Amino acid sequence: MKNSKREEVIFHSATKLFNIVIDIETYPEYIPWCTKMVINQRNKNEIFADMYVKYKFILVQKFGSHVKFDKNNLMITTSYIEGPLKNLTTKWHFQEINKKKSKIIFDVNFEFKHYLHQKIAETFYPLIENKMIYSFKKRADDILD
Repeated sequence: MKNSKREEVIFHSATKLFNIVIDIETYPEYIPWCTKMVINQRNKNEIFADMYVKYKFILVQKFGSHVKFDKNNLMITTSYIEGPLKNLTTKWHFQEINKKKSKIIFDVNFEFKHYLHQKIAETFYPLIENKMIYSFKKRADDILD
């Protein structure tokens, strides 16, 4: 299983950044490869959703997830339900440094069902992670400034 933990300081409020990440319906507007989000169920502190992802030369893949969120502690965790992976978990934690500066901790674990896919993903994961983090930062800059 591949694990990555990343910390970033971002010049926006932790609460506002949390709100951007939990607004999963808007992901197709700015997350690379995300073509569609379907909310299957939403409760007080959880969402069941399907993300549809399209990479070059690969058919659209559906990733079903269970998203739990805690607005008081500014945490979001995602557990994998179905799709091309064997397992996927993510955790976002937003820590306020001051009103205009936050520390974001992003932790991800994933494993593909097939060994070859896993090795390819591990090779390209740093590029994918950088692109995704950049997309969230740019979204924050675009809608919060």
